[in-house]
Amino acid sequence: MHRVALVLLCAVISFTLQTTSTASPTTCKPLFNHQDDKVAQNNRCIQSEFQASNTPGSAMIEMNSNAQGACVYTTAIQCGNEDILMGDIAAIDFEISVPPGKCRPTEWMAVFMFPWCGLAGGCWDGGEREVDFVETKGPNGPGGFSSNWGERPKQVEWLKQSGALTADTGTSQHITFTSSQILSGHNSGTYQWDIRVCDASETKCDSSNQLWHAYRETGPIFFNTSMMIVIDNWGVNHPPKEGCTLEVRDMVITKH
Repeated sequence: MHRVALVLLCAVISFTLQTTSTASPTTCKPLFNHQDDKVAQNNRCIQSEFQASNTPGSAMIEMNSNAQGACVYTTAIQCGNEDILMGDIAAIDFEISVPPGKCRPTEWMAVFMFPWCGLAGGCWDGGEREVDFVETKGPNGPGGFSSNWGERPKQVEWLKQSGALTADTGTSQHITFTSSQILSGHNSGTYQWDIRVCDASETKCDSSNQLWHAYRETGPIFFNTSMMIVIDNWGVNHPPKEGCTLEVRDMVITKH
């Protein structure tokens, strides 16, 4: 009897552990090695330079021209050898760095994500499904760091005590983007998108450490398209500054 009871007890413990354990979220780092010159062409670039990175999750682009219309960029379409599917994304974390004094006050740089769909140039549809984690094209004019959703009027600038953060003064911050699906209520069937900005030393921004809750939006209706993440400096609206750099470090995508 004792042996039978022991076997039954072990079986119950094993079943309990199996049914109550929860899998850890899956994470990966995107590789910025996908050349897509049509993305630059769509942004009116007269000359474009693709700058690949071999380090998953990290990339730095450097402007090598002072000519208006010159552009530099890099893109990622895979993370852990899989497409970046919008429906899978729970969060994206990364650090952004622009050194002070290296860029013009009007430099137009960005880190953004939009549908790739397996097509050159992506499947951009007027901004409905574009997330601009970082863009120096803020509400106060060119060169101001901001976050937004497809260039919509709700752009929110990043501020410091003395005013807006700008491309020429530089910045180093951690960015956390979160995405969740609203399943009930008035906005049921849409995504809830949040962008938070905190100190570069943090590994994740939340309500306890955020410097700015830079952007919150009830996003578009559910879609599960393959996404492209772009790091760029578009020198089309104003002449760029040679030597201007934009660096992204340790980008991690957390999946649902």
